[in-house]
Amino acid sequence: MKGPRDTGRGTGPTGDLREVANQPLAEDLHASAVLEARLGRPARDVLEATVVLEAWTGAPAAEAMSAAQRLVQRDGPPQRALGAIDPFEDAEHTSVFAEGLTLVLLIVSIAAWAAPIRAHLGPRVLEHAIRVALPLAVAFQWGLRSRYLGRPQGLACLARDGIRFWVAILIVICTPLLFVPSWGPTAAMLIPIWVGSMILTRRGWGLVYAGVLVVGTIALDNSGHPQTLLAAITAVTLLMCLAAIRTSRSRRTDARPGSIERALAAALIGGMTGALLIGDPTVGLGVHGLHPAVALLPSVIGSYWGGFYLWNFFEAVPRGLRGVSLERAGSLALSDPPMSIFLGAILRLLIAVVVLSGLVIALGGFLGGTDALTVFIAFGCAGTFSMLVGMLEAFALQTAALVAASAALITELEWTAHVHSSSPGTALAVGAAVGIVLSLPGLLVRLAHSGGTLATTMWIQ
Repeated sequence: MKGPRDTGRGTGPTGDLREVANQPLAEDLHASAVLEARLGRPARDVLEATVVLEAWTGAPAAEAMSAAQRLVQRDGPPQRALGAIDPFEDAEHTSVFAEGLTLVLLIVSIAAWAAPIRAHLGPRVLEHAIRVALPLAVAFQWGLRSRYLGRPQGLACLARDGIRFWVAILIVICTPLLFVPSWGPTAAMLIPIWVGSMILTRRGWGLVYAGVLVVGTIALDNSGHPQTLLAAITAVTLLMCLAAIRTSRSRRTDARPGSIERALAAALIGGMTGALLIGDPTVGLGVHGLHPAVALLPSVIGSYWGGFYLWNFFEAVPRGLRGVSLERAGSLALSDPPMSIFLGAILRLLIAVVVLSGLVIALGGFLGGTDALTVFIAFGCAGTFSMLVGMLEAFALQTAALVAASAALITELEWTAHVHSSSPGTALAVGAAVGIVLSLPGLLVRLAHSGGTLATTMWIQ
């Protein structure tokens, strides 16, 4: 297992376990401190303690297990079922319907803004604004998820330094965009709207924000001043985010946010994933009105459903390893819970994409026409790639994720520049397919070894 042992983290002033082998009391005290620091609670069983000690002290497996046995026996039996991991306690993470509805309305609303913005500000304003705002917004979302919102009690962690984060967004990114002629102000306002939706749904205010989007869309469609109303929607979003962050300060927590280095890597991966969506000009995001957004919805819903199913890792993996030896936990096992959950997530994504795409195509006449079938295929590939590369980042395989995202984006851009296809979305489909192929090996290696997956789900890496 790579990671902390390579950098020496977690070894403390007493050294690793091998240096204190002749001092059992010091060894136990050091090992206990490592467990408490990394788990935030006493170890529940020997396997859990062994994985932590091996990962963070550099001890061999046998020595780590020996120390783990003494610690678990000393602390007595756990009060809960062995191998269980605390689920997220934030109520907003249980509101699947609100989160999904907000995501759908966000996409449809921004697509509906295309007509009034194009009518009053020019035909290319929204296109250029989306090309800049979408990758930046997705980058911020991934960075937020890595450092805060993808972690237990993450919103409470964000509340401790959320003001600094939002000031950084406004000053470093949004403010300079305000001075870019034509499309700059629109891009600067779209970024907080996209990023803020993630914070508000995490806080449990997704349905309220969905109502704001609906009202804003209706007003925007009937107003002669789209930028003024867009500024109002942005201001409401920022105020709601500020309220969400401040009200989360009452939730006191000792949990720590993710590292800044990892959050920056996640932001880079997310930015390239967002750029992949707008790298193919034939797709028409921000240009062809509502149609590309409607074609995108099956992929978004499928990715959301599959991604949500992946949260079963937190319960199913430890439960499947209950009573399993360390050697067996680290061996190849394609039928273990990690692989089953992964295949279940992929299956859900594909079902949603196929069924909903077929429904959209069937209703094409009522919707005023839809994009070509190749666009649905392209968005389906992009949704699959996004979920896979997100798993790589969550499993601390940032290098593999960066390679896959870079290769996908470069392939798409090269295809756009040198291959002239009559089928829209072909470049996006080919680029995403390359990313999928490069993402799978690292994921399959990790998922086929339950012990490695368990370490990831416990937030060790």
